[in-house]
Amino acid sequence: MTPIVRIYEACVEPPGDVMFLPSALMLVLENGQSHIYSEGSMHNFWRSACARHAWSELENGIVVDGHHVRLMDITAELKQLVPRHAWTVRRIVRAWYEQNPRQRFYLRRHVQRGS
Repeated sequence: MTPIVRIYEACVEPPGDVMFLPSALMLVLENGQSHIYSEGSMHNFWRSACARHAWSELENGIVVDGHHVRLMDITAELKQLVPRHAWTVRRIVRAWYEQNPRQRFYLRRHVQRGS
């Protein structure tokens, strides 16, 4: 598998809300491809947002289809949870989910089925 170089937690603030809520985990590979792990209803939203906007724009926070969105780089945090030499999609998704299953519910199905 192509090495993972960056990991983001994607957060969204729905219209009329005042809090950013995590809704996806994104893995960026060395070859520029990315993988998105979210609930089914948000997967296409994030795919579309990533296709239309630069990663830097998403990191700074923008409005996409009426939703305020922001990507938070959590690469360093995941290095603390899973040593870089042991990074696999399965280990990363499981480790991030297990840190706070209630807040990271969007990963539950990926952990249960084994990514």
